[in-house]
Amino acid sequence: MDRGSYAAAAGMFSGQKAINVLANNVANVTTAGYKSQSTVQSTFAEYMISRMSTNPRIAEAEIGAGAYITVNDGQFTDFTQGIFETTNRTVDMAIQGQGFYVIQNANFGQVLTRNGQFELDAQGFLTLPGVGQVLNNGGQPIQLTGSDFTVNPNGTIIQNGAQVAVLNISTVANGDELTQVGEGYFQAENGFQPAQAGSFSLLQGILEKSNVNMTDQMSDMIARQNNFTSCTQMLKIFDKISEIASNTIGRVG
Repeated sequence: MDRGSYAAAAGMFSGQKAINVLANNVANVTTAGYKSQSTVQSTFAEYMISRMSTNPRIAEAEIGAGAYITVNDGQFTDFTQGIFETTNRTVDMAIQGQGFYVIQNANFGQVLTRNGQFELDAQGFLTLPGVGQVLNNGGQPIQLTGSDFTVNPNGTIIQNGAQVAVLNISTVANGDELTQVGEGYFQAENGFQPAQAGSFSLLQGILEKSNVNMTDQMSDMIARQNNFTSCTQMLKIFDKISEIASNTIGRVG
Protein backbone atom coordinates (compact mmCIF):
# COMPACT_ATOMS: atom_id res chain seq x y z
CA MET A 1 0.00 0.00 0.00
CA ASP A 2 1.38 3.45 -0.91
CA ARG A 3 1.82 6.29 1.54
CA GLY A 4 -1.27 8.14 0.31
CA SER A 5 -3.48 5.13 0.99
CA TYR A 6 -1.98 4.73 4.46
CA ALA A 7 -2.66 8.39 5.24
CA ALA A 8 -6.27 8.19 4.03
CA ALA A 9 -6.93 4.96 5.91
CA ALA A 10 -5.39 6.38 9.09
CA GLY A 11 -7.58 9.46 8.75
CA MET A 12 -10.64 7.22 8.52
CA PHE A 13 -9.72 5.16 11.58
CA SER A 14 -8.83 8.14 13.79
CA GLY A 15 -11.87 10.05 12.52
CA GLN A 16 -14.22 7.17 13.32
CA LYS A 17 -12.84 6.95 16.86
CA ALA A 18 -13.35 10.69 17.37
CA ILE A 19 -16.91 10.48 16.00
CA ASN A 20 -17.71 7.62 18.39
CA VAL A 21 -16.45 9.66 21.36
CA LEU A 22 -18.45 12.72 20.28
CA ALA A 23 -21.57 10.58 19.83
CA ASN A 24 -21.13 9.20 23.35
CA ASN A 25 -20.88 12.75 24.72
CA VAL A 26 -24.11 13.71 22.97
CA ALA A 27 -25.84 10.57 24.28
CA ASN A 28 -24.88 11.53 27.86
CA VAL A 29 -25.74 15.23 27.69
CA THR A 30 -28.53 14.65 30.26
CA THR A 31 -26.48 12.33 32.51
CA ALA A 32 -25.85 14.13 35.81
CA GLY A 33 -22.16 14.72 36.53
CA TYR A 34 -21.02 13.33 33.16
CA LYS A 35 -17.65 14.68 31.98
CA SER A 36 -16.99 15.37 28.30
CA GLN A 37 -14.49 13.14 26.50
CA SER A 38 -12.25 13.86 23.52
CA THR A 39 -9.57 11.94 21.62
CA VAL A 40 -5.89 12.88 21.56
CA GLN A 41 -4.17 12.43 18.20
CA SER A 42 -0.54 12.52 17.14
CA THR A 43 1.51 11.55 14.10
CA PHE A 44 2.66 7.96 13.88
CA ALA A 45 6.30 9.11 14.01
CA GLU A 46 5.69 10.99 17.26
CA TYR A 47 3.90 7.95 18.66
CA MET A 48 6.80 5.64 17.78
CA ILE A 49 9.41 8.09 19.05
CA SER A 50 7.68 8.25 22.43
CA ARG A 51 7.76 4.44 22.59
CA MET A 52 11.36 3.92 21.39
CA SER A 53 13.23 6.57 23.31
CA THR A 54 12.89 9.67 25.43
CA ASN A 55 15.53 11.25 23.20
CA PRO A 56 13.86 12.28 19.89
CA ARG A 57 17.21 12.39 18.05
CA ILE A 58 17.89 8.73 18.85
CA ALA A 59 14.41 7.64 17.79
CA GLU A 60 14.39 9.72 14.61
CA ALA A 61 17.69 8.13 13.57
CA GLU A 62 15.95 4.76 13.75
CA ILE A 63 12.56 5.48 12.12
CA GLY A 64 13.09 8.82 10.37
CA ALA A 65 11.44 12.15 10.96
CA GLY A 66 8.78 11.79 8.26
CA ALA A 67 5.15 11.35 9.34
CA TYR A 68 2.45 10.15 6.97
CA ILE A 69 -0.38 9.00 9.24
CA THR A 70 -2.04 9.94 12.52
CA VAL A 71 -3.05 7.68 15.40
CA ASN A 72 -5.30 8.00 18.44
CA ASP A 73 -2.85 7.64 21.29
CA GLY A 74 -5.12 8.66 24.15
CA GLN A 75 -8.40 10.04 25.40
CA PHE A 76 -8.86 13.25 27.38
CA THR A 77 -11.55 13.91 30.01
CA ASP A 78 -12.66 17.47 30.73
CA PHE A 79 -13.35 17.61 34.49
CA THR A 80 -14.69 21.17 34.38
CA GLN A 81 -17.61 21.53 36.77
CA GLY A 82 -21.04 21.49 35.13
CA ILE A 83 -23.83 23.93 35.94
CA PHE A 84 -26.22 23.22 38.84
CA GLU A 85 -29.90 22.38 38.55
CA THR A 86 -32.32 22.56 41.49
CA THR A 87 -34.48 19.43 41.89
CA ASN A 88 -35.61 19.74 45.54
CA ARG A 89 -35.21 15.95 45.95
CA THR A 90 -33.43 15.16 49.23
CA VAL A 91 -31.56 12.24 47.60
CA ASP A 92 -30.08 14.49 44.90
CA MET A 93 -26.70 16.01 45.75
CA ALA A 94 -24.03 18.08 44.01
CA ILE A 95 -20.38 18.67 44.88
CA GLN A 96 -19.35 22.30 44.58
CA GLY A 97 -15.57 22.35 44.24
CA GLN A 98 -13.22 19.38 44.23
CA GLY A 99 -13.93 15.72 44.83
CA PHE A 100 -15.92 12.68 43.76
CA TYR A 101 -18.46 10.39 45.40
CA VAL A 102 -17.18 6.87 46.07
CA ILE A 103 -19.47 4.08 44.85
CA GLN A 104 -19.15 0.32 45.40
CA ASN A 105 -19.55 -1.25 41.96
CA ALA A 106 -20.06 -5.00 41.44
CA ASN A 107 -17.64 -5.19 38.51
CA PHE A 108 -14.94 -2.59 39.25
CA GLY A 109 -14.90 -2.27 43.02
CA GLN A 110 -14.77 1.29 44.37
CA VAL A 111 -15.30 3.85 41.61
CA LEU A 112 -15.46 7.65 41.56
CA THR A 113 -18.21 9.82 40.09
CA ARG A 114 -19.65 13.33 40.17
CA ASN A 115 -23.15 11.99 39.53
CA GLY A 116 -25.22 12.66 42.66
CA GLN A 117 -28.59 11.51 41.31
CA PHE A 118 -29.09 8.98 44.09
CA GLU A 119 -31.99 6.78 45.15
CA LEU A 120 -32.90 4.64 48.18
CA ASP A 121 -33.28 0.93 47.45
CA ALA A 122 -35.75 -1.43 49.12
CA GLN A 123 -33.40 -1.90 52.12
CA GLY A 124 -32.85 1.83 52.53
CA PHE A 125 -29.31 1.89 51.11
CA LEU A 126 -28.30 5.06 49.29
CA THR A 127 -27.45 3.99 45.74
CA LEU A 128 -26.53 5.36 42.33
CA PRO A 129 -28.85 3.41 39.99
CA GLY A 130 -26.97 1.17 37.59
CA VAL A 131 -23.65 1.73 39.38
CA GLY A 132 -23.81 0.67 43.03
CA GLN A 133 -24.06 1.67 46.68
CA VAL A 134 -22.81 5.06 47.91
CA LEU A 135 -20.05 4.70 50.53
CA ASN A 136 -19.38 6.66 53.71
CA ASN A 137 -15.98 7.88 54.86
CA GLY A 138 -15.38 4.47 56.46
CA GLY A 139 -15.86 2.67 53.16
CA GLN A 140 -19.25 1.24 54.15
CA PRO A 141 -22.68 1.53 52.45
CA ILE A 142 -25.00 4.22 53.78
CA GLN A 143 -28.35 2.94 55.09
CA LEU A 144 -31.17 5.34 55.94
CA THR A 145 -34.70 4.94 57.33
CA GLY A 146 -36.28 7.08 54.64
CA SER A 147 -35.78 10.09 52.38
CA ASP A 148 -36.36 12.63 55.17
CA PHE A 149 -32.78 13.61 56.00
CA THR A 150 -30.39 16.56 55.75
CA VAL A 151 -26.91 16.73 54.23
CA ASN A 152 -24.53 19.34 55.65
CA PRO A 153 -21.99 21.11 53.38
CA ASN A 154 -19.19 18.89 54.76
CA GLY A 155 -21.07 15.72 53.72
CA THR A 156 -22.53 14.80 57.13
CA ILE A 157 -25.97 13.16 56.87
CA ILE A 158 -28.41 14.02 59.68
CA GLN A 159 -31.58 11.98 60.20
CA ASN A 160 -34.02 12.22 63.12
CA GLY A 161 -31.69 14.73 64.78
CA ALA A 162 -28.67 12.40 64.80
CA GLN A 163 -25.61 11.97 62.59
CA VAL A 164 -25.93 8.68 60.70
CA ALA A 165 -23.09 8.91 58.15
CA VAL A 166 -20.53 11.11 56.44
CA LEU A 167 -20.29 10.89 52.66
CA ASN A 168 -16.94 9.76 51.31
CA ILE A 169 -15.79 12.66 49.12
CA SER A 170 -12.40 11.80 47.65
CA THR A 171 -9.88 13.18 45.18
CA VAL A 172 -6.92 11.96 43.13
CA ALA A 173 -3.52 13.58 42.76
CA ASN A 174 -3.82 13.75 38.96
CA GLY A 175 -6.94 13.54 36.83
CA ASP A 176 -4.93 11.66 34.19
CA GLU A 177 -4.88 8.71 36.60
CA LEU A 178 -8.63 8.22 36.19
CA THR A 179 -9.88 5.65 33.69
CA GLN A 180 -13.52 5.81 32.63
CA VAL A 181 -15.15 2.40 33.15
CA GLY A 182 -18.78 3.50 32.73
CA GLU A 183 -20.90 6.49 31.79
CA GLY A 184 -19.58 9.12 34.18
CA TYR A 185 -17.71 6.93 36.66
CA PHE A 186 -14.01 6.15 36.90
CA GLN A 187 -11.38 3.89 38.38
CA ALA A 188 -8.36 5.51 40.05
CA GLU A 189 -5.13 3.93 38.79
CA ASN A 190 -3.13 4.89 41.89
CA GLY A 191 -5.94 5.04 44.42
CA PHE A 192 -7.61 8.09 45.94
CA GLN A 193 -7.63 10.05 49.17
CA PRO A 194 -10.21 12.05 51.17
CA ALA A 195 -10.81 15.56 49.85
CA GLN A 196 -9.44 18.26 52.13
CA ALA A 197 -11.91 20.09 54.33
CA GLY A 198 -12.92 23.37 52.72
CA SER A 199 -12.11 22.21 49.18
CA PHE A 200 -15.72 21.21 48.54
CA SER A 201 -19.28 21.87 49.66
CA LEU A 202 -22.23 19.46 49.40
CA LEU A 203 -25.47 20.91 48.01
CA GLN A 204 -28.65 18.95 48.73
CA GLY A 205 -31.64 18.98 46.39
CA ILE A 206 -29.36 20.05 43.54
CA LEU A 207 -27.68 18.15 40.69
CA GLU A 208 -24.53 18.92 38.76
CA LYS A 209 -25.44 18.60 35.10
CA SER A 210 -23.23 17.24 32.34
CA ASN A 211 -20.49 19.65 31.20
CA VAL A 212 -21.07 18.66 27.54
CA ASN A 213 -21.46 21.74 25.32
CA MET A 214 -23.90 20.67 22.60
CA THR A 215 -22.93 23.51 20.25
CA ASP A 216 -19.26 22.51 20.36
CA GLN A 217 -20.07 18.82 20.07
CA MET A 218 -22.28 19.21 17.00
CA SER A 219 -19.77 21.53 15.33
CA ASP A 220 -16.98 19.00 15.93
CA MET A 221 -19.21 16.17 14.75
CA ILE A 222 -19.88 17.88 11.41
CA ALA A 223 -16.18 18.65 10.93
CA ARG A 224 -15.18 15.07 11.77
CA GLN A 225 -17.79 13.61 9.44
CA ASN A 226 -16.64 15.86 6.59
CA ASN A 227 -13.03 14.81 7.22
CA PHE A 228 -14.06 11.13 7.30
CA THR A 229 -15.89 11.51 3.99
CA SER A 230 -12.86 13.23 2.42
CA CYS A 231 -10.59 10.39 3.56
CA THR A 232 -12.90 7.75 2.08
CA GLN A 233 -12.92 9.60 -1.24
CA MET A 234 -9.12 9.87 -1.19
CA LEU A 235 -8.82 6.15 -0.52
CA LYS A 236 -11.06 5.41 -3.50
CA ILE A 237 -8.92 7.67 -5.71
CA PHE A 238 -5.67 5.98 -4.62
CA ASP A 239 -7.26 2.58 -5.17
CA LYS A 240 -8.30 3.61 -8.67
CA ILE A 241 -4.80 4.93 -9.41
CA SER A 242 -3.31 1.62 -8.28
CA GLU A 243 -5.76 -0.29 -10.47
CA ILE A 244 -4.91 1.80 -13.53
CA ALA A 245 -1.17 1.46 -12.86
CA SER A 246 -1.43 -2.30 -12.53
CA ASN A 247 -3.44 -2.68 -15.73
CA THR A 248 -1.11 -0.37 -17.66
CA ILE A 249 2.04 -2.21 -16.51
CA GLY A 250 0.38 -5.47 -17.46
CA ARG A 251 -0.30 -4.30 -21.01
CA VAL A 252 3.21 -2.89 -21.43
CA GLY A 253 4.73 -6.22 -20.37
